[in-house]
Amino acid sequence: MANKNEKDLEKDIENDIEKEQTSEKKEKKKKKRSKEEVAFDKFEVDVTSSGKKNESKTPKQKNPFKRIVEYLIPQKGDTKNEIIRKILLLVAICILIGTLSFLIWQLKGMSNTGKKSDELANSAGVPNSSINYVEPDRLTNPPANLLTTAGTEEPEFIDLTPVPNTPLNVDFNYLRGRNPDTRGWIKISGTLLNHVVLQSPNNPNYYTNHDFDKNYEEFSSEIFSSWRNDWDGTDDNIILFGHNLKSGYGFAYVNHYVPNDVSREPLAFYKVHPTIMLQRDGGPSETYKVFAGIVVNTEEKYGEVFDYTTKTKFHSQEEFNDYIIQIMDRSWFYTDVDLEYGDKLLTLSTCYWPTGRDKQTRFAVIARKVRPGESEYVDTSVAERNWGAKLWEYYYKLTKTKWYGSNWDTSKLKGYNGG
Repeated sequence: MANKNEKDLEKDIENDIEKEQTSEKKEKKKKKRSKEEVAFDKFEVDVTSSGKKNESKTPKQKNPFKRIVEYLIPQKGDTKNEIIRKILLLVAICILIGTLSFLIWQLKGMSNTGKKSDELANSAGVPNSSINYVEPDRLTNPPANLLTTAGTEEPEFIDLTPVPNTPLNVDFNYLRGRNPDTRGWIKISGTLLNHVVLQSPNNPNYYTNHDFDKNYEEFSSEIFSSWRNDWDGTDDNIILFGHNLKSGYGFAYVNHYVPNDVSREPLAFYKVHPTIMLQRDGGPSETYKVFAGIVVNTEEKYGEVFDYTTKTKFHSQEEFNDYIIQIMDRSWFYTDVDLEYGDKLLTLSTCYWPTGRDKQTRFAVIARKVRPGESEYVDTSVAERNWGAKLWEYYYKLTKTKWYGSNWDTSKLKGYNGG
């Protein structure tokens, strides 16, 4: 009996031990499963009852084009401020595209203009030099202090050796064959101003927007004559017009005669180019000495309008002297060139905007023909800037200056006041 009880006791102990081990195994599995679930949660993975894993889906990206459209075009549900923002942005984009298109069109037009001008010069037997054009380095609207002083800095080195002239020998038969409006040829040696002169018999401004072959060209590089000129040798003053083009063609170089007031040598361009060459159809090559450069107003609402575009003939010494006096009072520089009744003049006129581009102002260079037997030489060392040129009311108001009267050497005009 005792032996049976001992066996039962041992069996009970074994059962208790087995239960404890089973319980420990279950607890371990439970803890392991709990850890796995935590780990899966960290990686955003669900554990289903079936044991399969399902990855979460990334939101689908919108089409880039559709996103741009939604950003620019007003949409249903947009706020009022959002709609206004989108409209203003669209307007800005349209303006930018228009501006870039215009600039590209202008650059392309200028390139074509220069190419046609060079080809024409080559065909006429007066080829252009290889020149990289650079616009004048000057202030568009000089402050008042620069109207009375050249500054205090040491002068920069500038080569003032005049460019020599080579007599013109233009093939006018070729030019006239292509365009019967051909009247002459003009050249400033060492520049891109080397071009045919035209004159329309029916429309005085025709060549402002037509090229040599009479094709429409908004910014034409053609040089054209006043309709008042006869071109038969009887003109006392040949008056020419041309656009001031950024490409350097047309009459861009005429503006280089404007004194460069940001330089300590404001008349450098004049000193290097003191003469202009002209050949009339059927005439010889002629040289003209530059003696004045004037800035004029063309709108009465801004003050005096000096009309320099109508004097192509002088019928008396008094009329000639009066005109020269008017020119010299307005000239932005003085030279060593003298004048007398009977001299033939040459006037080159183009746009210049010292008071802003919305004001119709002009700059004109005036030269006189070298007399028979006279040397082409000009003593440019005595040329000087005139800080007191006669201008007009709006200019004086803008710059807070005024005209103090004539200050040029009247002895340079022979036959005037005993000169």
